[in-house]
Amino acid sequence: MYLIRTLAPPAILTALVGCNAGVVEQADIQPAFNAELHCGLLPISVIGQGEQMQLQVKGEQIELRQVISASGAHYVAPGEEETSLWFKGEQAALVLQGIEYPQCAPVGAIIEPFRAAGNEPFWVLTLEAGSMVLNRLHEGELPAQPYTAGEQAGQVVSQSEPQIHLQVTDQLCRDDMSGMPFPKQVTVQVGDAELQGCGGDSARLLQGAEWVVEDINAGGIIDRSWVTLNFWQDGRITGSASCNNLMGQYQLTGEGLGISQVVTTRMVCPPSLMEQEQRVLKNLQTLQSFDFDSTGALLLRATEGTLKARLEN
Repeated sequence: MYLIRTLAPPAILTALVGCNAGVVEQADIQPAFNAELHCGLLPISVIGQGEQMQLQVKGEQIELRQVISASGAHYVAPGEEETSLWFKGEQAALVLQGIEYPQCAPVGAIIEPFRAAGNEPFWVLTLEAGSMVLNRLHEGELPAQPYTAGEQAGQVVSQSEPQIHLQVTDQLCRDDMSGMPFPKQVTVQVGDAELQGCGGDSARLLQGAEWVVEDINAGGIIDRSWVTLNFWQDGRITGSASCNNLMGQYQLTGEGLGISQVVTTRMVCPPSLMEQEQRVLKNLQTLQSFDFDSTGALLLRATEGTLKARLEN
């Protein structure tokens, strides 16, 4: 008699395996699988079977092998334990060379804790630990309700009365009072009322990739100079200011984006680069908000002007 068992996402295929004595036992047989995920702005793909997985990220292919874990399916690069992918359900936590990336999820997935809100009338809906809570101005807060996935992608439905239908779409959404951008457009249906708003974590619009600045205060940028920004999951911002490397802390609020504690290395470059670097640093230190233009370029708006950046190709 023999038993075949492997653990890997997205699901376990249950099979029956027999033996000479005619005893039939249940076994887990893992078929080949593949998945496309987004870790913030970083797209990844995985192909695997059983204990082996191949991770494709940033133009590289990384071999991973499953290791024992208390929950989910945990894969680590042999000989490089600081690179791993840990699945829990359809979502995963990615670490590359010791750096943690935003939660990885399929397109359209809802990542808990999830918050959505809208205006006129003001309302807030949260999803956390499998429960949904809706609070409406003048209507009060409904008790926490368990929810399940609906029939459509990006849809969840509460399991108690009054039943709440939440529909989430992957599309840039701006709060119509603050102008703050969010990654999801949201519709909430409760009884005869339909509520419109925005949801998701605004940080996912910034994290997971490098931004390359192409314009400073509508004055262009010095040819072949290099100004970059990386917004990390732990609240750090790093990059190149023109001559020197920079680092600091960024903070997202309900109405904007700010950067503090900016420091740089102390290299000396030609005067033109040093002057450009000072303009970059002043913009970052007086940053107030961010948005995107019709081409998808990131606009970092400060009291000093605006930095315009694009994702690195």
